[in-house]
Formats: sequence, C-alpha cells, structure tokens
Amino acid sequence: MPVFASPSSVEVTVDGVRGKKKKNIVSALGLAPGLVRDGKVDLHWLHRFVDQVPGLAEQALEPFGYYRSEIETNFQETDEVYLINVQVTPGVPVRVRQLSLRLTGAGSGKSELKQELRLFPLKKGDILRHKFYDKGKIALQRKAIDLGYLDAVYTSASVKVYPDEDAADIELVLDTGACYRFGPVSFDGDLDFFDASFLQRFIPFAEGEVFSHRLLHRSRLSFYQADRFDEVLMVPRIDEAEDLKVPIDVKLVPGKRHRLRPGVGYGTDTGARVSLNYQDTRPFNRPDLYSFEALLAEKTEFLENSYTIPQAGSSENNFIISFGLRNEDIGVYETRIAYTEIEEVYSLGVGKTGSFYLRYSREDGDISDASFVSYLLTPGVRYYQRSYDDPLNPRKGYQFRLELRGNHDELLSDVTFGQILGAGSFILPLNSRFTLHVRAEAATTIKDDEFSDIPVSMRFFVGGDSSVRGYSFNSRGPRNSDGDVIGGDSKLVGSVELEYSLNDKWGLAVFYDTGSAFNAVAGNIKYINGAGVGVRRYTLIGPIKLDLASRVGDSNNSMRIHLSVGFDI
Repeated sequence: MPVFASPSSVEVTVDGVRGKKKKNIVSALGLAPGLVRDGKVDLHWLHRFVDQVPGLAEQALEPFGYYRSEIETNFQETDEVYLINVQVTPGVPVRVRQLSLRLTGAGSGKSELKQELRLFPLKKGDILRHKFYDKGKIALQRKAIDLGYLDAVYTSASVKVYPDEDAADIELVLDTGACYRFGPVSFDGDLDFFDASFLQRFIPFAEGEVFSHRLLHRSRLSFYQADRFDEVLMVPRIDEAEDLKVPIDVKLVPGKRHRLRPGVGYGTDTGARVSLNYQDTRPFNRPDLYSFEALLAEKTEFLENSYTIPQAGSSENNFIISFGLRNEDIGVYETRIAYTEIEEVYSLGVGKTGSFYLRYSREDGDISDASFVSYLLTPGVRYYQRSYDDPLNPRKGYQFRLELRGNHDELLSDVTFGQILGAGSFILPLNSRFTLHVRAEAATTIKDDEFSDIPVSMRFFVGGDSSVRGYSFNSRGPRNSDGDVIGGDSKLVGSVELEYSLNDKWGLAVFYDTGSAFNAVAGNIKYINGAGVGVRRYTLIGPIKLDLASRVGDSNNSMRIHLSVGFDI
C-alpha cells in the first residue's frame, strides 16, 4: 500500500520499517515539484531521483541511530505509473560507547545542574537517538539560565559516530559563567492612581535575588490577573547589568477604569442564563477594586457586591468585603439567602493562599414539607493550592482546597454545628494525546442539634455537571419517611476521566463518576454512579464540555446531557 502517492504518475512505497522511521523516510523521499510538469514525467530527473533514494533513505534513519542500513530500490514502469519500491533493512543500531557530561564555571557545583546531568536522556549502551541528545542538551543549558547563569554556553558539544564499530562517543561541556541577580525595578506608564507600594506587590522577587525568567513571567501574570492593566511588559536590561545585577523595567498600560461585561449562556445545572459583571478598578481614586455581579438563570438567581482593599506584601494579600443575595429553586429544595462577609486573604507561597472569614446570613428554606428561617454567624478558614501548566486548558497539574467553618447558637446563630470540606483534582498527561483527570470531594458535619435544624444550603447532595453526571443537579441524597430527598450531613464524590486530544481545538473523553450524600451516624452509604462519553472544545475561556452520561446500577438508566464551560475542581 503506498505511503506516498503523487497526484501524477509516480508512486513511492517503503517497506521494512514502521512508525516514525517510515514516516521520516517517506518525508525524505518526497518528489521534487519539477519532476512532473503538465502531467508528464521528466525521465532524466526521475532516474537521478531513483539513484539518490538509497542515500536519502539512509540519512533519514540516522536520527534513530541506524548508520549502516541496507536500502534496495525496485523501479518498475507500468502503463499508468512509475513505481518505486524501497525495501529497508535498518541493520544494527549505533549505541553510546562513551558519555562525558561536565560542568565548568561558577555554577558547576549547583545541585540542580548536577541533577540535570543525571537526568540526561541518553546513557551508556543506549541507542544513539539524536532527538534525545538534542533534548538533553537544550534542557541542561535552559536549566542553567533558569538558575541565573545567563551566559551559560557549551565550550564543547560533539557526537562522534563510528559506524563500522556501531558506536558513538558524546562529549558535552557547559560553562555556566557567572550568576546574575535582580537589580532595581522601575515602573513606567500612566500610573497616577497606582503608587509604588501597590505596584511592588506584583513583584515576587527582591533586589539581589538570583535572576529568573520564570519569576519575571510570574510577575507579568500577576499584573494581568489583577484586572487593572491591559498591557504589561517586563524588560530585563541584561546588557546594562552592573555587578551582575540586572535592572528591570516594568512598562504598564492601565485598563479602563470602568468595565462592563454582559454574558449569555447555558448550563445543565443552572439552565439558560444571562449575567452582568461591572468593575471599577479605581474607586475613590484609590487602587481598590469594586465589583458587582448579577446572574439570572432558570434555576438560580445571584447578586453580589464586593469591595477589595489591597494589602501590603503579595498581590494575593487582600481584604474583601462583600454582600449579596442568592435564590435557588431546583425542585428538590428552594432557598433564599441574604449574606454579608468579610475575608482576609494571605499568600502562603507560589500558588497557595489562605484566608480567615466571617459571614452573617439569613436563609429562608423549603424542602419536602418543611419551611424554616435561619440566622447564622459563621467564622471559617479557607486554604487553596493550585499548580497548572495552563490556567484555562491545563494538561498537567493539580489543585486542592480545604475549608473549616462553624456556628454556635450562643453567638448570633440559630443552630450549632461545624463542617469540614475538602476537594481536589489532578491532571496527568499519559502521552501526547491522552490525559487522565481524577477528581475527589469529601465533606462532613459535626453537630449538637438535630439534622432537621441545619439550613438547606449547609446540607449535602450529589448529582450534576461537577458531581455525578447522569443525574440532575443536587437531586440525590438521604430521604425522609415520605421518600423526599432532604440531604445529608456528609458527602463523598469521585471521578475518573480519560481525555483524548484530537488537535488543538477538539478532544474526546470517557468518564466514570460515583458519589453519595449520607448521614454519618446512620452509616448507610448508598452510592450513585454515572458513566459516559464527552466532546471537548478548547477555547480562550477554557474548555466547553458536552457530555452524554448514563446512570449505572440504577433502575432508571436514562441518558442525560451535561453542558459546562471552563475548568473546575
């Protein structure tokens, strides 16, 4: 079967090898455009091409370590086409006989660089794969630059191949040069409303620290994530370094003070929805942030005002005051909540934040045949940790969150209970196409009062887009004597998903979800399960997910469609 067929009357086939080796040979044997003109084959150039085939095919195998391949060419002429069959016998591969990897310069003793040498992808006795050599060579130099050795250069980089001995000798010597450090940082732009102390919050390094392009990139992202700047340019003036200290110019273009973002969408958990978000990035001519958000959907209504006051230190250090209203009617229950909350957020390191908060709320709830009004003063602690290669469409990383909260009936609350909530997920690329997604969630309640006194919003249910697919949102949980779902004091949810990327824009997925909402004292944990397939559309706002899920082990095994936008825990 031809692996390359010209639309003219010349065909080339390759036998004896498979996969990438075959693909490389086929690419090397591509027919020159001038070989066929006006539907006629230039026989003089065709015979010259046939004579070149063995050499081209042999060269195409060298990157895979085969330097003594046997190439046989069979040329045939038929009534319609010229056939060129290439029979390949790769032979014995060249293996690494000597491997000399050395460091010189000021960074020669750095443990991180020594570790990179140990991780070099070629070892003695390995087949000489040029791709692995290039990968290791680039990785070592890049690591040195990441550690501040900006002048790192190879004083020796050679691969000597001895085909008759089926052997190769490799020598790499990297001179790290001196270690550079961060110098003074200067800000440029129309920054009348942003003083130096505010801007300094976005700089994750101090003068004198080891220079790092990674930290520059992190700083740039922090400025953008603040939602106050339209353009951010971090310029390290390496050529102007004095005493190995690199001055940094930060050029900023502030965004519009007032931002209005309307939206229209649909999600199976919420139904059709319209949203509106308004921001004032300089209220009262201060570097604070006022935000108003409203959502009107078939199953939920939400309105919130928040005011953020930046705190000294990290860009993630903030004091937030918010108040809002939320109505939710999903059939199983209906709640109407009015609340106000203050929260102090602290940076605990790269990708880590912690906060203390105090929330006061009034909730009107209806579930089964019960109606109630609850007042709660809820102090709590939140912890969040996240690390992903891409914040919107990640292929590798993890995130984790933990929350502790509670109320006491002697402190402006109608009921006494405490709760622990945790959730996490990780993404692991299995190869260039397949990615594994694992998600887990757990929560429990420690209570003195009766479960029936706990407000609906503090009870646990399962089912929905980010819970157990195949079931509607929060539709499953413990039931009362009448058979109505009333929720539980605890919850366990897990999910495994395998995603296959078709290209940069589309992907496919298969998944299995399981979960249970239950009362811990009763100990009667009944899991619901869902499985199905999905389509992924990768966009600038995150993946659009369309899933078709079926209930597993349920007498009603009907199919359900789930639609969601964005990457969630």
